Amino acid sequence: MMTLLIKYDQLTEEQTIFYISETALAIQATHNLNFIHRDIKPDNLLLDAKGHIKLSDFGLCTGLKKIHRTELYKNWPSQLPADFATKPFDSKRKAETWKKNRRNLAFSTVGTPDYIAPEVFQPNGYTKSCDWWSLGVIMYEMLIGYPPFCSETPQETHRKVMNWQQTLIFPPEIPISLEAKNTIKRFCCEVDKRLGNESGLEEIKNCSFFKKTDWEHIRESPAPIRIEVKGIDDTSNFDDFGDADIPIIGMKDAIVGGSPAGITDKGEFIHYTFERFNCSIQQKRGTNQAQLTTAQQVNEELSARNTTGSSMNDNNL
Repeated sequence: MMTLLIKYDQLTEEQTIFYISETALAIQATHNLNFIHRDIKPDNLLLDAKGHIKLSDFGLCTGLKKIHRTELYKNWPSQLPADFATKPFDSKRKAETWKKNRRNLAFSTVGTPDYIAPEVFQPNGYTKSCDWWSLGVIMYEMLIGYPPFCSETPQETHRKVMNWQQTLIFPPEIPISLEAKNTIKRFCCEVDKRLGNESGLEEIKNCSFFKKTDWEHIRESPAPIRIEVKGIDDTSNFDDFGDADIPIIGMKDAIVGGSPAGITDKGEFIHYTFERFNCSIQQKRGTNQAQLTTAQQVNEELSARNTTGSSMNDNNL
């Protein structure tokens, strides 16, 4: 989907309805399995050979809890600059800058907060509703040509996300329907008012913007943008990544003071645990012991048979 959005300046509302509907189905399926995806963005929306959406990259996926902690984002700056609200909104420049830097952002280790819900940055925690916010941001990007909070730096984007009441603006030079605007605003709003927060997909189905969606048979309907696949070995629809030179660092150079050089933020290890499953190990040991005993019994029986056979042969002689 990222490549598709780079290729096309904007999608039509009909195309947007199709892709957002299929993505909503995928998000709801994830929630039904008691997981939050937490990384809903165009980069993780793949298109199959028929042009239908496949949700990917569950690396940040987590089990459903009442509230999730936000340590990963605690170091993001939260103070807004004095002139923040009065900065001009140049949609043409934003679109050009976004398309120019989009692919680099996709493979950056720092990432971009464009699609992250504001509550994820706050200390009070968040719920599965954060995935529906991300869907609203993607819908905005499909119709406008860039996400609503895009900026030249991740820090500035973060500031805009946190101040979304002032920065969620629709450029007048890019007209979209009132239904589309209202739907985006219902996705990108306070958690308790957010579309999908209460009953998930059922709320979205009742939204007027999706009234033409055939939810039961959307996977069988033709995709609005055709994907041409010439054969099983056709890779023309995949991005071409050049060979990257990866520097090899010696262990002595990599370790400084007992930790990898240059690594001071240990946020990537939050919630990481290792548990030795003693019960499973004991069961495995018991199984191995039983198998060993059985093998010994079989060997003894075969030895006895061989001895008997040898005796019979000797008698015949």
